[in-house]
Amino acid sequence: MDRKHLHTFQLVVEGLPEPRTFLMPFETDDVIQATDACSRYIARQEDDFLPLGADQAVRANRVLLVRHVRVEPFEE
Repeated sequence: MDRKHLHTFQLVVEGLPEPRTFLMPFETDDVIQATDACSRYIARQEDDFLPLGADQAVRANRVLLVRHVRVEPFEE
């Protein structure tokens, strides 16, 4: 999979007062496809932890809402 775009999502997490940012590289800039892929990825994690940046993680089953914020070119 050629990841050409970096999508930024806001995740509303149960028990946290503010949304958290989640970055996901994806092959297309299509917001609908990327949001679907991100949601499916989070759902597959079940009881695993989802990284939120370099210094935070949250149990994936605590994510209540996935909101697409922006997309930009992916720089490796």
